[in-house]
Amino acid sequence: MSRFLAIDSLLNNDDEAPLAKPHTADMEREQSAASEATAIHKVPEYLPRWDEKMTPGEAMRRFYSSQFPGETREVVIFYFEYFYGICPIFHPATFLSRLVCGSVDPLLIDVMRAKTARLITKYTGRKVDLDAIIENINRRLLLDLESPSFDYIRAVVLMTTLSGGECKFMSYNSLVCLACSMVTRLGWNSLDLSARDAKRIPWLEWAELEAKRRTFWIVYQLDAYQALLADRPASISEARLHTGTPGSDCTWDDISISQILHWPTRHLQSIDKATIINTGALSYTFIDVCDLTVLLSQINEFLWSIRQRAYERQKPSRADLFAGMSLLLESEAARLPSARSSLFELPRFCSLHEALTAWNRRLVPADDLLGIGAPLGHFSQFGSLGHRQHLMRVRYFCLHCYYVPFLHLLHLANRPSYFEAAKTEPEFCSTEEYRVLREMLSSSFSGTTNDSLLAYDVVEESWQICLDSIFELSEFLERNRDISLERSDQITPFCLFTSITVLIRHIRKCRCWAEQNADDDGCYGSRVMVRSLRVVRQLWAMLKDLGFLWGVRGMEKLLRQMQVEEVINATDLLSGLKM
Repeated sequence: MSRFLAIDSLLNNDDEAPLAKPHTADMEREQSAASEATAIHKVPEYLPRWDEKMTPGEAMRRFYSSQFPGETREVVIFYFEYFYGICPIFHPATFLSRLVCGSVDPLLIDVMRAKTARLITKYTGRKVDLDAIIENINRRLLLDLESPSFDYIRAVVLMTTLSGGECKFMSYNSLVCLACSMVTRLGWNSLDLSARDAKRIPWLEWAELEAKRRTFWIVYQLDAYQALLADRPASISEARLHTGTPGSDCTWDDISISQILHWPTRHLQSIDKATIINTGALSYTFIDVCDLTVLLSQINEFLWSIRQRAYERQKPSRADLFAGMSLLLESEAARLPSARSSLFELPRFCSLHEALTAWNRRLVPADDLLGIGAPLGHFSQFGSLGHRQHLMRVRYFCLHCYYVPFLHLLHLANRPSYFEAAKTEPEFCSTEEYRVLREMLSSSFSGTTNDSLLAYDVVEESWQICLDSIFELSEFLERNRDISLERSDQITPFCLFTSITVLIRHIRKCRCWAEQNADDDGCYGSRVMVRSLRVVRQLWAMLKDLGFLWGVRGMEKLLRQMQVEEVINATDLLSGLKM
């Protein structure tokens, strides 16, 4: 049984089950919090809901009635509890009303069914044929390309996230391109370019606009991730980004509220962490991801440009491309760093590193939310103050895991071989092993990313930054070990994967150094060795545990090819080291 979800009460099909009432303490905290939290107490009892006039209470009663399909109810509850925080592209109260009125596209429901299949199998014991569902959905996705509805576009977006989570990277790449094409064709990248006074927009029109804004940002995120890993320019450039980040009214997420009090809403740049926690402003976790996405696009553009310009300037007689890399960006200083220097010679690289670490520091620490909030006891409580705080902790837990792999991708490019057209021979593994690993990685990532995950010539300063981030990650995971791994999103296994590849390489380097310097403690001493072994065991166990939810068997196979189990089980690694 999950520590976070009371499955029996959530799925209880009881027509007479009373709707959960807001806790008195919750209401008092919301009344004393920031003004955006007061809307919950002033919303009219009755409001029209899209094409149907229905109060949230009536929608919830229909949802739990015997007339509503029990399997669909199961899918929706699991989706919202586990995936809404990752992909908040619905207004919950609006979606529920449309759902019970039968106006939600069945394709979207089936995609939700695919997203939740593994969880449903785990918690209900009912076998769901995920592969068959995915095959059926993929065929139907081709039917509405010319006239896509909003539900269809959301189905494509959710299917894209599922393909990435299932490590079906060809499908993922294709669906990212499809989603980008649709949102740009419909102008969703320019939703805020118009000078129209948004205050005059009726609620229903504005709510749909806000949902489109959120959907666009999810597409922009997916494109940025795929572009960075595939070593290609982003499909949606930052220069054509004219859609503001989503609004921040915390009551948007409350399924019992039909309409927020004031709109349009915008997030506050200077909001403090205490206010975010006290109001349960879940939207800020999404805004943080939006900020990271813009930064990742800049990192991708930087890495792409310096390497491409290196190739353009490369001459056959040139012995050391790394020595001249400060010429690769027009905006950089004219001086030439020495052959022993690194990307830290480039101000742009330093600013990107600082921006990434500053983004991580701005996050609300998941530790600060320990003991605050409550898991979902009944679906009518979805988005209440306590539940929002509960989801916030899970999201901030995941966002710290976003920071680590993208920091690695930036710093693992800080190596001489990053600028060489001809790949160098591996130093710490056999040529055949290196070839096999690159072939396996090529099905998931670009050649450049593959090399970053295998390279041993990373500049020492960047290598140490990668190691430090992994050790900090290990401590962070230990402090928050009460958070079930099934709450993770698809970036978490990638975080574990990149971290393990760094640790495997570091342990091999430690072992080589120890064999050559048996009488010297040196920089690769016993403490670092022991700590690396402990952490790689911890992360490897976690990655294997994630397999049931995210289909990470491909990552496991890659790491086994890298001899991860031999590394973590080899007691001889410690022999000869001074303890």
